[in-house]
Amino acid sequence: MNKSIIATLIALTSATAFVSNAEEAVNYGDPTASFTTLGVSASNDNIQLNSMMGVGSNIYQLDIGRHNDSGDYNYRGRFFHVTEGLGYSADIIGDKDTTTGLAGIIYKMQLTDNISVFPMASVGYTSTKKDDIETADIGTNANDDTSLGQAGIYAMYGFDAGHWVYVNPKTTYKVEQKEFINQIEVGAGFMVADNISVGTKVEFTAKNAELGMKEDTVAWVQANIYF
Repeated sequence: MNKSIIATLIALTSATAFVSNAEEAVNYGDPTASFTTLGVSASNDNIQLNSMMGVGSNIYQLDIGRHNDSGDYNYRGRFFHVTEGLGYSADIIGDKDTTTGLAGIIYKMQLTDNISVFPMASVGYTSTKKDDIETADIGTNANDDTSLGQAGIYAMYGFDAGHWVYVNPKTTYKVEQKEFINQIEVGAGFMVADNISVGTKVEFTAKNAELGMKEDTVAWVQANIYF
């Protein structure tokens, strides 16, 4: 066989192996990783369909949830752009009563091959229907229209086999009420196949008497398939 042909075949094989290895190196717990997935998550009170599509450096996400008892729907739409170490996003989150818009940045710090830390910050605005404010059981201060500032950190350990664990504390400042909402999320994902994961997370929200908010803990289970 012609030596130039052999050289070309070797180069193509090497390139294919490189691409394959790069794809395998993606950890699906990385909030800045670009990939495509469909999934479902459920808590005691809600069920949610989760979807995300990665197109190069651009990521599009849509989550649609439904409350089991009331039947009310909620949603989150997100656009996320990833650059080298830095990403920025725009979110819209809502239900029948409230709509919130956020814009923010996130920075990836790769401390070791397995440990990643992601500082993040956002600003935004939330608006609630006035009729709902007047009749809300949790207090008018918690629901009234307000500007928002949010800061947090996402710390992840990604295992060589693709599994991951993470912790994500964050605080949201409601400007008009001059009060903080403090939250923490802890979770894990386990790859049961090359393109399927199952996982769990627990979301804790601290009590804030000024906002009429009680302490709240919600546990979720999740399953995703990746394309």
